[in-house]
Amino acid sequence: MKLVLGLCVFGIRTLSAQDAVSRYADSLLGNARRAPTTASKIEGLLDVSIFWTDYDTVKARQYLTEARQQMGRLPTDFQKGLYHLYHANILMDHHPLQAKTEFAVADSLLATEVSPKSYYYRSKLWNNYGVVLQKEDKSEAFMEVVVHKSLPYARLSGDSTQVGLQLQTMGLLLGNVLDYKKAAAYYRQALGALRFARGKEDKRLEILNNAAKNALLMKDVDQAKDYLDSAGHYVQSLPHSTNIPAFYRNELTYFRQIGEKDNALQSYQKGISAAKALGDDYMLMDLNFELYALYRDLGEYQAARTYLASSRAWYDDFNNVKNRALYHNEMARLEYQLGDFRSAYHQMDTLRTLLDSIYQEDVNSKVLNFEQQYKATERENRILRLEAKNQQQELKIARSRWWGVALGAALLLALSIAFFSWKIGRNNKKLLAQNELLHEEELRSVRQQERLRQYDAMLQGQEAERSRLAKDLHDGLGGLLAGVKLKLSSIVAKAGGNDSGSNGAVHDVIDQLDYSVDELRRIAHNMMPESLRYGGLVPALSDLCRYMGTPQIEVVFQDLGLKDSYTEQLRITVYRVVQELLTNAVKHAGAGKIILQCSELDNWLFVTVEDNGKGMELIKNDQANGLGLTNIENRIALLNGSMESQSNAGEGTTFNIQIPL
Repeated sequence: MKLVLGLCVFGIRTLSAQDAVSRYADSLLGNARRAPTTASKIEGLLDVSIFWTDYDTVKARQYLTEARQQMGRLPTDFQKGLYHLYHANILMDHHPLQAKTEFAVADSLLATEVSPKSYYYRSKLWNNYGVVLQKEDKSEAFMEVVVHKSLPYARLSGDSTQVGLQLQTMGLLLGNVLDYKKAAAYYRQALGALRFARGKEDKRLEILNNAAKNALLMKDVDQAKDYLDSAGHYVQSLPHSTNIPAFYRNELTYFRQIGEKDNALQSYQKGISAAKALGDDYMLMDLNFELYALYRDLGEYQAARTYLASSRAWYDDFNNVKNRALYHNEMARLEYQLGDFRSAYHQMDTLRTLLDSIYQEDVNSKVLNFEQQYKATERENRILRLEAKNQQQELKIARSRWWGVALGAALLLALSIAFFSWKIGRNNKKLLAQNELLHEEELRSVRQQERLRQYDAMLQGQEAERSRLAKDLHDGLGGLLAGVKLKLSSIVAKAGGNDSGSNGAVHDVIDQLDYSVDELRRIAHNMMPESLRYGGLVPALSDLCRYMGTPQIEVVFQDLGLKDSYTEQLRITVYRVVQELLTNAVKHAGAGKIILQCSELDNWLFVTVEDNGKGMELIKNDQANGLGLTNIENRIALLNGSMESQSNAGEGTTFNIQIPL
């Protein structure tokens, strides 16, 4: 009866939490739809998108798309920066490389506006960029981003909430390197920054949770209780908060440390219900591990083993080597306490394969210790059994058992040798298979590099031939046509007005020569622009945009910090790729405006070509005319760069190119 009642209560709590999430999301959406201005409506929809990112990425994309529609067909650079920022927020958990690219584009666009709001969003941007670095085990790089980017931008924005969140991030980073005392100071500063901020109760709950956890790691239970008491008020008023499972996890840890088992179990049940309602698998794992620690501290090792074993699936799902190592280490300790030294040995053997060489000697010593204790226990058991009988019988049994032990040991040794021989053979087969795969991959890489070298040689030959033809046409044929024009003009001047009919025909020939010279110069310029060779990339792209523009199509060039020190190969490649993309947009997009945007950030060159045309179906095969997408990608690949494209019907087409410098 007790079990059934518990399940019913859990179901009610789950439904209540889910309803709270939906109600809060509806409230955010209602505020966004009722916003008085377009700008506030866009920001409201972006808030709805970021809220759903924790629950449903499909809905997060839906509201991001709605915010983009509110920006109109020609959004400002600041609005486009917001779109790329929130798109990166959706991508960062599952597509970190794409997210980093989106963050870079967003920062270059947001930087075009100098205002507190721009600084506010750039602070959030760099914080999330640092989170991606943290997931790549680049904690030092994350800390540098917070110190030099996120926190300074937050202070420039004048937003105390954002300052508080960045101070909290510093506390988290210091806690990760076990400097809990400094971390505690940053948490106090973070809470002080949010003390008078309205509508930021959930953020205060988040900081209180982390501050309480840090205090518990310092064994400062009094300070932890103060933080938990403050956080408890927010838990009651914020049933939709994703921070509630973490609160109950910290409360469980607190009761464990002060030895209150019943309260700890109540916190566990509440935390499990909240985590399941939110679909927070990682917190489910954390709560189960804390319950294991409770039973371990109380000496109830069998119960502790049950909960630790049940948490193994969560550790495996997250595919975190450190978590798996922690699991096997704790399981080895439990098996040792339960007297199962053989199992403890196997757990430590598994642990040994997970740890790196720094911990190898320590792991080996623990394995040997468990093994020796196992053998010692076996000897003690034999002695106790022998002492129960008389000395004569004891000697006979001893001889018999020692022979049995010797034979068993020999058999065990033989089986062990056979097992390890089989295991080594299997590992060798795996190693051979892996080496074969690596060899095939190297061959594919070599073939790809060879194709790229051949393609590079072909492109260099084409560019050299274009340069030669352009020079011959401009200096040779162009000079001849100009000479012919001068001679005809001289003939007309000498003839005067004697033969008006002949003079009119000659004037027609002169006009045709003028047109031919202009056409010749246009062809020569397309083959190799003089501005690209002598003036650099910026003048060449600027001239190209002016040339491609028509009365019906506006082609805009935006230079966001390009330099003049690029190599000739890079200048030519970027010019040809942009030339082809603009040509395709002018011919096929049906656009009224085309924007070419170029920027440089952190030794990367970013190029974006965007039109507001009818959109297109993106294809990977060569196009019938022009370079085609495959050839464009090959050109970019020669510079170790990459290209992404986005196109929706009626919303235009965007090409994003990034090239390392």
